[in-house]
Amino acid sequence: MEINKEDMKAFVERLFEEMELSLKEVVKETSNELQKAEKCCQEINAILIRLKEFMAGYTFRDDEEEILFFKEYKPLLFKELIFHSELTYIEAKKPIGKKEQIKSYFPHVLDQIQEFFVRNHQLYIYYQLGKSDLDAKLFMRNSMPVSLIRDYSFDFDPTFSTVNSSKLAKIMAYENLTDHIRKIIHRLEMGSDAGGSEVSGHEWTDSKSGLIELAYALHSRGAVNHGKSDVKAIISLMESLFNVQVGNFYRTFQSMRGRKKNRTIYLDSLKESLVKRMDDTDMGYQ
Repeated sequence: MEINKEDMKAFVERLFEEMELSLKEVVKETSNELQKAEKCCQEINAILIRLKEFMAGYTFRDDEEEILFFKEYKPLLFKELIFHSELTYIEAKKPIGKKEQIKSYFPHVLDQIQEFFVRNHQLYIYYQLGKSDLDAKLFMRNSMPVSLIRDYSFDFDPTFSTVNSSKLAKIMAYENLTDHIRKIIHRLEMGSDAGGSEVSGHEWTDSKSGLIELAYALHSRGAVNHGKSDVKAIISLMESLFNVQVGNFYRTFQSMRGRKKNRTIYLDSLKESLVKRMDDTDMGYQ
């Protein structure tokens, strides 16, 4: 049976949705941060095994699709494994003792993460700027690394990875990990313990891309602080309010700009939902 491009895209998106649901269930099961991180790794690893099995029987239709998989689709899932694996290690090494000892531990972790970004600054800048001119050299299996040091730490199957696809996933994971640790430091400075609950008890249960689309809309409208707050500040506020980490929002925004049919999918869905509620209310259903 021939597998088309949409099948691969739909399969990856379905896996991502399943993964997010699984991770939410793990969060509900325990408040122990170490147990939580380890269980998340198990759930994500099972998802990645399914992806690898699917791709073993899949043939890319062209170079563009291969690049899309190794630059966009696989890192979307693989970054979560790296994030929670690193979090497991961080939690396991966290000192047991006075709060001051714990407070001094997390800035040291941030310094180590920063060292990774410095070592891989070329790929990091390429990713941050949303560039694509070197994609064929960076994200195809038969290509050689471009001015980058090979990283064997996680993913080394040559049929299922490229050097820079794995490293890009690590960059994405470390961005999220940096945000996570900064929030822990903030809680410690506010007098809470490192594993304490977030400031808000609310949870964002829709897509992260939807939250980013909403944040950009609010910024474009000048709806926060009379337009004086930048996008990053608005997204940071929404992350804290809804206990979510969206990662590289600029990259997601670039993907939104590239949508061919509808560039405001989430905002349009909000309008449809609100109009339907109004109509249902008019009809006496609510």
